[in-house]
Amino acid sequence: MRELRSAPWLVVSALGWLVGCASSGARPDAGAAGAGASPTGGGTAGAAGQQASAADAAAGHDVDAAAPTAGAGGAGAGGHADAGAEDLVDAPTETAPDAAKPCTTAGTELCEDFESGAIDPKIWGMHTTTGTSLTVDGTHVHGGAHALHVKMVAGGQGTAQITDAVTFPAMNNTFYTRAYFYFSPDLPADMMGGFHEAYLLATGNNTLGYVEAGLGSAGNKQYVGYSEYYGDGADVHQHGPTFTEFGPDSPTMVVPQQWICLELMQGGDTTTTHRRVWVDGKELPEQVSDFSDRPPPNFSLMSIGVLQYHQTPLLSDVWVDDIRVSRARIGCD
Repeated sequence: MRELRSAPWLVVSALGWLVGCASSGARPDAGAAGAGASPTGGGTAGAAGQQASAADAAAGHDVDAAAPTAGAGGAGAGGHADAGAEDLVDAPTETAPDAAKPCTTAGTELCEDFESGAIDPKIWGMHTTTGTSLTVDGTHVHGGAHALHVKMVAGGQGTAQITDAVTFPAMNNTFYTRAYFYFSPDLPADMMGGFHEAYLLATGNNTLGYVEAGLGSAGNKQYVGYSEYYGDGADVHQHGPTFTEFGPDSPTMVVPQQWICLELMQGGDTTTTHRRVWVDGKELPEQVSDFSDRPPPNFSLMSIGVLQYHQTPLLSDVWVDDIRVSRARIGCD
């Protein structure tokens, strides 16, 4: 068991996050639970094209407004994760049986290669803030002729994500997400731990409130798996009395201007939230997490793209391709 406050990302978070993240307002985010979801039940997945706007409207959010910050960093009292690579031996790791079959979406399985040339509203919702956009083009592609183009504003703080609710509730509240990312022209480096961004973000509610759990980067362009338990009621993005967050960073750094395969497993049983991360098929052992100091969320949405928790220089364009959400690990081609 590792004390989270000893993690480098947490040590610097009190400086970097308090400077750039302190906020008492709610942060617009497509991570609110879908229609019918509850802190303790599975819920029924709504149409993904309507889910993001409905969730934001229910929470009083304006998805066209610039996103405020997620809040000051640092784990709450008693916050910790059991982050040894050996701690998650029971997690399913088999490759999905349909991994080699054509790209199809059905039930709890989602596959998207953007070869239709558009974002399918039957599968995806969209969450953008002022100045950002989500389109499909052929400028950079991992496979085929098209990829999702996530347009950001260099020096700004924005959000541009496609949101999947059609595969939820996930089987056993556990799912794997695989996507290829191309970052341009570069990611900012800040040894004080700032410029935190999310790329794969699973969200839902537990019995205490709203939870974010995902994969992004921070610090010196390092990958960071992180979780935030807001604890102020369902779908509320303000810090409540039980707020805690943690996110150990990795020595592995994001490499710009080339395709990178990112994989995230998020799951929750009756007592524990689980996370595992792979980059280009290699697992990052420091990102293995079993967290039981807060009740696990009932995951209800997966958001893919970019969410910036700070004003972020340099990064202006991201392409995403060959997305899979599955009950089992997909792996990289």
